[in-house]
Amino acid sequence: MPLVLDLRHYETVVAIIELGTMTAAAKRLSTTQSALSHRVAEAEHRLGVKLFERGHHRRLKPTRAGLVLHQTATRALNDLERTETLLLAEDERVTANVRIAVGSYDCFHWFPQFVSLTRRTHPEIELELVVVGDAPGAALAGDRADLVIAPGHPEGSVASGQLFADELVLVVHPEDPLAKRASIEAEDLADYAYLTYNLAPSPGFEYDRFIRPAQAYPRTVTVIEQTSAITELVAAGAGVSILSRWALGPAIDSGRVAPVRCGTGLDILWNAVTRAGDPEGSPARLISNMLADHLAAE
Repeated sequence: MPLVLDLRHYETVVAIIELGTMTAAAKRLSTTQSALSHRVAEAEHRLGVKLFERGHHRRLKPTRAGLVLHQTATRALNDLERTETLLLAEDERVTANVRIAVGSYDCFHWFPQFVSLTRRTHPEIELELVVVGDAPGAALAGDRADLVIAPGHPEGSVASGQLFADELVLVVHPEDPLAKRASIEAEDLADYAYLTYNLAPSPGFEYDRFIRPAQAYPRTVTVIEQTSAITELVAAGAGVSILSRWALGPAIDSGRVAPVRCGTGLDILWNAVTRAGDPEGSPARLISNMLADHLAAE
């Protein structure tokens, strides 16, 4: 349903109530008293209610309806003013937006520092975080992201640039007996509730390289699609999981979970993945190269 009143009606009511007189309100709004009187009469006619009564010395006294309208109008006008201020202050140098996601993991501890670096060196590029889940190639092809930081080698028509080497480790509660071990084997998981973010095992990851070859499986397997939720459950002693050491860096460093090597080690590479058709000088490729240097220096 369209609004009955216009913005000028709301501005008029707010100015009159805040300043008390038609003269002062007209001065604030750079118009005449007769124009404001017409606006008030028009607003009252459209709404079918009285907004003001004449008080002492002909001061306008708001009715209950006038006060209700003033409260709503004040909030709305303040919101509009903040929005305009924000838009007017936007950096006109921004000419490109690059949407970045982390494949498989919801880990963003690396992002704030990288945003600061990008703003210093390339203020014309704005970075935005998006969520793509476990299918980076599909996210790029579907134009839901421009750059995905992904473990392993994503499928699809993509271009990959190596970022850094990492390791898949078993993460357990710090007081779990396995936390004291230098390494574990798949058989050690037989009595544990195992948590994973994969609906189906991915080639080249822990199930393919560690669990299935041993033909030894955990007592139960529960799929939880958010790795941050898995981390919280492990920290609470509600299960174990095999995840990226880098992705869980903050939880490991704080001692909330403990990492344990799987066998002789499950190494894995993280890649910066962009569309195969993106030109070398595109904003996504530029950010990809910057990210590689930034993460390598961490």
